[in-house]
Amino acid sequence: MPIPSNAVIFETLNQTRHIPDIQPTLFDPIDHEHNNEYWHYSDLHNLMGEGCFPTVSGMENHTSHSLTMPYDNKIKITHVPATPDFYHDHVVKFSHSYNLDGYQYKKAIDLKLSRYACWCLSRQNPYMIFARTYFMSPIIRSNMNFSDMQNLSYQFARIHLRQKLSGLEKQLAGIINKTGGSFSQFNRSITRTFFYGYSANDLKDIFHIKNKSNDPIANYMGAASLNGKIHALGNAIYTFNHAPRQNINVISEILNDELTAQRVKMIRDLNIRPELDIFPIHISNVQSHLNCSERNFVHAYKGQKIR
Repeated sequence: MPIPSNAVIFETLNQTRHIPDIQPTLFDPIDHEHNNEYWHYSDLHNLMGEGCFPTVSGMENHTSHSLTMPYDNKIKITHVPATPDFYHDHVVKFSHSYNLDGYQYKKAIDLKLSRYACWCLSRQNPYMIFARTYFMSPIIRSNMNFSDMQNLSYQFARIHLRQKLSGLEKQLAGIINKTGGSFSQFNRSITRTFFYGYSANDLKDIFHIKNKSNDPIANYMGAASLNGKIHALGNAIYTFNHAPRQNINVISEILNDELTAQRVKMIRDLNIRPELDIFPIHISNVQSHLNCSERNFVHAYKGQKIR
C-alpha cells in the first residue's frame, strides 16, 4: 500500500483526533487539550498501511518497541526509560468495534495513542515525514495549516534523501574509479545532464548561494530533484552491474539515459524542472531545524498522559 497523499493524511488525522470531554480539577496542568488528545491505532493503520502501523506482529508489541526512545545523538535528548508507567501514560489498551482494512471487528482490541506516541511511531519511517511533522507541529508554530506543514515537511524530507543520495554517489564513485574514470569529472557531467546544461556554479549564482569549495549542489536540492537523482543513479548502478560489457563508455551512456529519463518524469509528473527545485538553505540548517523542533517536542510532550 503506497503512502497516501499529504492532503489525505492531514484531513484524516484531523478527523480521527479525539479529545475526551473530561472536567479538569484544580490539580490538573493548564494545557488540558494537549494532555487529552489521542488517535486510535486502527485509524492510523487504515490510513498509512501495514508497513507503517503493522497489525500482523501485534499492535501492542510494535508500539511498545517504538515507544522506547533510544538515545539519538542527532536530537541530543535525555533518554526516556522504557518503564511500564511511561508506556501506559502514552498508550491505553481498550476494546471497541471498528473497521480494519475493510473488515468490521466487534469488541476487538485497539490502542489509544497520545500525540507523543504517534510521533514515535511515525519517526521510524522516513516516508512518513509529513505525518511526523503533523504530530510535532504544535511545538513548531501554533495553528499550522496544511500549506505550512506541506512546505515544512518538504524541507525535512531533504534530509533522508540527501543521505540516500550520498550512499549512491559513493557506489558510483567506486564504479567509475574501477573503470579508469574521474568521479569529479563525471559529477560535473551528471549535473549538466540533470539540470539541462546548468553547472553547479550556475545554479548557485542563480539562487544567490555562496560558492564554497567541497559544497555540492545536492546540499541545496529539493526533495523532488533529490528523489529523481536517486532513482537515476540507483537504476544506472543496477543496469551497469548486470551489463555484458563494463567500461567507462557504458556507465557514461547508462547514466545519461537514466538522468534524462528522470528529468522528463519529474517535469511530467510534478510540472517542475529540476533546476527550479533548488533552495538557498543548506541541508545542515534543515537538519538543525528538525533536531531543535524534536528536542522541544520531546521536552513538552514526553511527560503528558492520556486521560
